[in-house]
Amino acid sequence: MKFIIKTILLISIFFVSLLIFLPKENLYNLFEKELFKHNIVISEETRNEKLFSLNINSSEVYYEGINTAFIEDIDIKTFLIFSEVNVKKISVSQSFKNFLPSKIEKLKISHSLIDFASIKIDSSGDFGEFKGTYSIFDKNISGELVPSKIMKSKYSNILNQFKVKEGKYYYEYKL
Repeated sequence: MKFIIKTILLISIFFVSLLIFLPKENLYNLFEKELFKHNIVISEETRNEKLFSLNINSSEVYYEGINTAFIEDIDIKTFLIFSEVNVKKISVSQSFKNFLPSKIEKLKISHSLIDFASIKIDSSGDFGEFKGTYSIFDKNISGELVPSKIMKSKYSNILNQFKVKEGKYYYEYKL
């Protein structure tokens, strides 16, 4: 009986240590390198590594050298079977405000080993609310948008890219 308790205790200590000492900043740097391949650069951010998470504040996002957005807060939490990225207060650059809704209040991206084939996306902002999934194997993004009044009146050209079924807006895109 003592052997079983010691084994469970050692395994628990191993997993907790793995979570605490996981190189979160190195994973973030790897993510930045992957974005760079697509001409996306995140810069001027301040990083704060915590026990189970990495917090990134005041980030500027550039696409092909053009400042496209400012992100106030990114919180990355990763556990052994579950990972979550919470992004708060994304402001679109002035030069894009005529084409895109100017603020995204929250963006939540989550992945679980229980449903390892998909990544869940949940966001809200000036555009309304979007809930969707990204299929890892199919490389397909799909979701449903509940558009705001601003989105319907000012950004109807974006809504034209959505399929409308029974008054709901659906989006599907294969990468």
